[in-house]
Amino acid sequence: MTTVSQTTPHVEAAASTGTRTAVTAAGLIGAIASAGYISGVIFMSDMTVTEAQGAPVTVVECLLAGLAYVVLAVSLPGLAGATRLPRWALSVAAAGCALIAIQAWSYGSVVADLAHRMSAADFEAVGADPSFLLQLLYVPMGVLCLVGFGALAVVGWRRRAMSRGACVLLALAGLAALLGPFPPVGLLAGLALVWTARSARSAGSAGSA
Repeated sequence: MTTVSQTTPHVEAAASTGTRTAVTAAGLIGAIASAGYISGVIFMSDMTVTEAQGAPVTVVECLLAGLAYVVLAVSLPGLAGATRLPRWALSVAAAGCALIAIQAWSYGSVVADLAHRMSAADFEAVGADPSFLLQLLYVPMGVLCLVGFGALAVVGWRRRAMSRGACVLLALAGLAALLGPFPPVGLLAGLALVWTARSARSAGSAGSA
């Protein structure tokens, strides 16, 4: 029994470090992949919409962002055991991350496949059609990200459980989710969650002014 009680703090510390590392790495990858997609709008402006969306670099960026946000969705609630952040807020934010992952993966698979199969005119017409069911992902993603990231920002700010800068960036990420497509929220949320993981105070620490 003595051995267990002595090793438990070390096990908990290792788990906390592993969770922070996973969130940090996934957040960075998600932010970089989302930034790459956004930059493609500028650097691939000479291409048609179908060429740009079906380009290998765009597909890789979307799939990387999708995988990164899957890791965030799984890892984020794990911060509750080692930090002053509540599990409920982390879990709702994780649900938002899961929907970002679904949309990013869909862009890299379904949308990219449509871009290869359709003419530029037809592709743009489908994207603008309100009956295109893929657009249904925008609403739940926007709502969950706004609520989840917003709640995490407010709780983190009031409890002084993490950097105030991370709280502000999380709130901006929640607002960016209302734009629809994943890259803006993918960029801001990725950076905000990296900042959160690195600055979140341990459960036993006292907040500072």
